[in-house]
Amino acid sequence: MTKKRSIKVVSQSGYNYKATPTITLKGQWLKELGFDIGDYVCVSCENGKLVITPDAERAAMAEAEAAFMEREMASLKKKFEVEKLKLHAQFVAEREARYGVCEETV
Repeated sequence: MTKKRSIKVVSQSGYNYKATPTITLKGQWLKELGFDIGDYVCVSCENGKLVITPDAERAAMAEAEAAFMEREMASLKKKFEVEKLKLHAQFVAEREARYGVCEETV
């Protein structure tokens, strides 16, 4: 599928407010070409042309990181629940120990 778009390179404030050439690509046509929201892309320059391709390596890395974080969060949640039960038991035991002691009033 060949699609051509004519767009203008515009100026946008960059580092130290210096004018920076900017190209914005947007539209449903990107989705039709296989570029969806959240996808990673690789931009290269070949023979004076900008070439935009899906960045499968970065997408795989992001997916692996998300899976790792999911597993670690599940592990931490389990540890938290165990610790929570221990603290509750400690609180109950300390509270019950105080009931047998008569406190003096001042």
